[in-house]
Amino acid sequence: MKKIFLLSCLQFAFLFFVKAQVSDGEIEFNKAKRHVKTMEVNEAPDVVEQAVKNKMLKHGYKPSESKGWLIFKNVNDPEFSAEPCDLHIKVERKSRKEKESSTVYFFASKSNDHTTPVTLAGGMLAAEGFHGHITSHAQAEKLERDIKDQEEILTKAQKKYDNLVKDQTSLEKKIKDLQSDLEKNKQKQQEQTQEVENQSKILEQLKSGRKS
Repeated sequence: MKKIFLLSCLQFAFLFFVKAQVSDGEIEFNKAKRHVKTMEVNEAPDVVEQAVKNKMLKHGYKPSESKGWLIFKNVNDPEFSAEPCDLHIKVERKSRKEKESSTVYFFASKSNDHTTPVTLAGGMLAAEGFHGHITSHAQAEKLERDIKDQEEILTKAQKKYDNLVKDQTSLEKKIKDLQSDLEKNKQKQQEQTQEVENQSKILEQLKSGRKS
């Protein structure tokens, strides 16, 4: 009996979790309040927005953009709705403090008629459906961006290393040239020392010829 009760609790918790992924919300659209569906994704808005584009592109749809909304026109796919529709999606930062989390608003309307709502498919409202797809696409997008950023960091680090190697070669050449100049300078010092002695002797000889 306890097992059955525990299993029922787990099933209820799971269903609550699934439904909690997508909830009802309200947002302004075309200067009017609109009832929409909302969901949260733990990635930055630009990442999530690109994830939405990537997801829809796999279904063959590209968006037009208007005042922050992505509008996918004439969507005819049972994954989104049982009837053709325009799918409207907007991604915003969850809050000022939560810059790396996003809130996604979405609704469907009759094609070319945003005022007439269209019922979304069940998968659009389930955790493993649209929410799960966007989350996985967002994670993949974030990973690709991290890889690209790391590649740029590596390229800069490699370039700095290559420049240091070039600097070393240049410095070693300068040192070699300076060492050569130093040896030449020592040789000239010896030659000049002899010249000083010779000229000093000549001076002494000239001075000896003075009349007292």
